[in-house]
Parts: sequence; C-alpha cells; structure tokens
Amino acid sequence: MIYEVIVSTLNADGSPNWAPMGLKESEGRYFLYPYKSSHTYRNLLRFGYFVANITDDILSFCLSALDDPDLQCRQAQKIAGFVYVDVCSWIEFEAFEVSEETDRGSFLCSVLYYGIGRPFKGYNRAKCSIMELLIAATRYQFYKKSFFDRCIFEAKIIVEKTGGEREMEALAVIDNYLKGVFS
Repeated sequence: MIYEVIVSTLNADGSPNWAPMGLKESEGRYFLYPYKSSHTYRNLLRFGYFVANITDDILSFCLSALDDPDLQCRQAQKIAGFVYVDVCSWIEFEAFEVSEETDRGSFLCSVLYYGIGRPFKGYNRAKCSIMELLIAATRYQFYKKSFFDRCIFEAKIIVEKTGGEREMEALAVIDNYLKGVFS
C-alpha cells in the first residue's frame, strides 16, 4: 500500500522542506523513495529523520508539490523536525538508506512516534481529481499540453460540483503552474 503524505525534512539551515510523496507500507515495514536530485533525499542523508504528515487538505499537497510554501507548523515530538498544523495524524520516522542503485534513493523507515491531529474530514471527488491531476503535473514532461487542457476542464466540472474553496484554490494553483510550464 502506498499512502500519499506530505513529508517534512529539515533543510541545512534548520527550516522545513515540504514534499508530497508516496510512503510505502509492506508487511509492516515502511519505505520512502525520494529522487536523488530532491531536497528530501539530501536532507534524509544529512539528518536521517522525517515526518509523514497525513492530511485531507488538498491545497497543502498542491502548494508543497509545486512551490516552496511556508506552511504553518509546530515542532515534532521525538525528532528535530516539523509537523504541519492541519494534520489529521502524523508519523515521525528515522530513515536508513538501503539502496542507491537507481535515480531514487530507497530508505527503510522506523516509526519513532505517532501523533493525532484534527479529525479526518474525508475525501470527495474534487480532492481525488485534484490529487491525480497534481501527480501528473509534477511529471508534466511526459505529457502534452492538450492532455492537461482536457484534465483541467474535467477537474473544474468536478470541483465546481463537489468541492469547496480550498479545492477551488488548489485547482487554480495547478492551472497556473501548468500555464507557466507550457507558455
């Protein structure tokens, strides 16, 4: 199972780095596979700890994927790190690199602390369509502009029908990002 989370690591200057990422759970063990070119990879090599922020706030996923946001945060409980204030829950991990044979690092992760935040509000079609669009947007080089034109059009219909203000704002973040990419 792969869980979509917002990983927070510490930059060299002690500030938080936010990155949405898939956290894989297999047979009770957790793995993280950041790209070697990423801040997350370098920060894990440097400090060896991270927080998996579990939230249903789709806007925070968009901002952390496509920008360098200043998300509101608080200090983690057991590690030097940060927890996004709008989490439903979070897990603090120690990460050990187990392989560096590809363009992605492979880290085995050990749970150090599990925390509970606010109640889970749930997902809806708008959030799900934005998440899929966001994942594609982070891999824009594999798609043509016409693919995104169609996806944005379809997502707007779903967001207008089932979303709220945060979903509308999240979709606008992706739309503006893609306009910049393809201009």
